[in-house]
Amino acid sequence: MSRARVCVLVEAGSDAGRNPLLRPLGAALAARGVDCTAFDATAPWTPADLPAADVFLVKGGDPAVLCAAGAAADAGGICLNDLATTLRVIDKARVLALLDRAGLPVPATTIAADADAVADLLCTAGTPRFVKPLRGRLGRGAGVLRPGERPVGAGPWLVQEVIDGPGFDYKVCGVGGQAAVLQVHVEPGRLDVPRIPVPDPDLGLVRLGLRTADLCGLVCWGVDVVTCADGPVIVDVNTFPGYRGVPAAADWIADAALATAGAAGGTV
Repeated sequence: MSRARVCVLVEAGSDAGRNPLLRPLGAALAARGVDCTAFDATAPWTPADLPAADVFLVKGGDPAVLCAAGAAADAGGICLNDLATTLRVIDKARVLALLDRAGLPVPATTIAADADAVADLLCTAGTPRFVKPLRGRLGRGAGVLRPGERPVGAGPWLVQEVIDGPGFDYKVCGVGGQAAVLQVHVEPGRLDVPRIPVPDPDLGLVRLGLRTADLCGLVCWGVDVVTCADGPVIVDVNTFPGYRGVPAAADWIADAALATAGAAGGTV
């Protein structure tokens, strides 16, 4: 019987610091008799360059990674998370609306098409607002703006109420029904911020993360939560986060990849 094959679609594949999960994930898959290949979607490639695989792991929402995932899916490949789910979740306005309809706590949000619209909203509000790009990643371009200020870059933008939290976020991340909670002092654009595992997390946070992942249809998931006087607020949802600070994640993902291949009739 041939060995199962997993291909991880990544960005910046030549930078080991950007993808620390690859080595432990490769080891976890090898221990299960699975071949693992990483495909750098940010290097030049053609559709013929995509390796054959039973499952393609769509690691994050980089446009190049999504392009490779689309090519793989169009050729009959199985993606984890599946491509339609990934595209839904990286649309921050769409996922916020989904969670809001389900009654989950999210910031009051207005979508503004361009910087002029953001500036008008700030002036009308008369108070600071948290502004971030609709398709932003890693916190780039996000921050608090005051009346008279305007964002830099292309829209659309999300204009949100400012959540008065403790100065740090909780990252609740998991695979399927397995979850871990990290405390993080977020610095926009920085990947290596310290992540402090929470050994005995509030079960309410865990349940909120699991409920969010279930609503979004995610197998590999991350949910950023800020706690305030009124309780926890979901400020972001990530499809296939980096899992820094979660040693068990490689085994979780390896098991999920095998389950996905088996459900699709692949070789396991």
